[in-house]
Amino acid sequence: MVNKILSQLVSVEILTPKMDDTLWFFKEILGLYEVGKKGRSVYLRGWEDWYTYSLKVTESDTAGVKEIVWRTYSEQDLHDAVNIINSYGLGLGWDEGEPDMGVGRGYKFLLPSGQIGKVVWEMKTWRASGMLRSGYKARPMKKPTKGVQAKDLSHIFLFAYNDDSLAKSVELLKKLTFKVNEILKEGDHKIAYWMAVNGTAHDLAIGLDPSGVPGRLNHVTFNVDYADDLLRAADFYTDYGIEIVGGPLRHGITDSHSLYVKEPGGNVIELLHGGYINTVPDWEPVTWDTKEDENRWLFYWGHVKEAFWHGSPLPPNKISDELKEIIRQKLGAKI
Repeated sequence: MVNKILSQLVSVEILTPKMDDTLWFFKEILGLYEVGKKGRSVYLRGWEDWYTYSLKVTESDTAGVKEIVWRTYSEQDLHDAVNIINSYGLGLGWDEGEPDMGVGRGYKFLLPSGQIGKVVWEMKTWRASGMLRSGYKARPMKKPTKGVQAKDLSHIFLFAYNDDSLAKSVELLKKLTFKVNEILKEGDHKIAYWMAVNGTAHDLAIGLDPSGVPGRLNHVTFNVDYADDLLRAADFYTDYGIEIVGGPLRHGITDSHSLYVKEPGGNVIELLHGGYINTVPDWEPVTWDTKEDENRWLFYWGHVKEAFWHGSPLPPNKISDELKEIIRQKLGAKI
């Protein structure tokens, strides 16, 4: 019997020092739909995201990731997840959620890599009304008429600041029922993992950060409907002066097509098409070696620029004072 605790990645909150420009990118270029505003935050969704929003953009003096939200399979699974998290001493406490956005109370915690996560059970699925309602009955809304029509949130790639934080993060995530599908190593040194709770090739990846600073983001990814959408996106990015930092390419790991860009606020955003589905219960992780396989794990064909590795925020130590203090208290790491 397999007891899955987490059902899926629900949403990611990113920070931006250029709110207007970042929103222009997500709404006009990617084609995400705005569903609400609160304070310094704007809530966005792709046309096939199941819940109210998948991306929360918050104005800040820096870039990076602020919070990652996962849904559990049940109320009991939520409490089981909390118990697992607290056994590591990483709990940050309950919040009351955002009922107006269809999100119930959740439990916040710190990953050993330094990012803030949250687990939630109570969530409402979202369905458009009026002119936005699709004739495809399983679709939450119609495809947008502008941009590259980003479909839904695919995954997030996090940085771990050292070997210990990487190993402890993977250990915690596996206890929360993530399955490791692929691993990258340098000789005997494991440096990155691709894993999932939802049966895809990955909805989370985590790898070592060259900067050695906790709490940082490599990239956030949205799916597109057709492979050609990546070429349309490359045209948009080039025409509008948005920096492409990787692709178009085909990954060795996850076997998917990809395009990476740095949005105006400084966060790397990937568009993805394809990748395998993996529901094999006794799967043994596929291992790639940078010495044997060179760069084929990242780009079997295509290329990436050096800026792909920079992540956000830049400079690396420009994470929020609030997060620095949480990291100091929970992880004993100074920034």
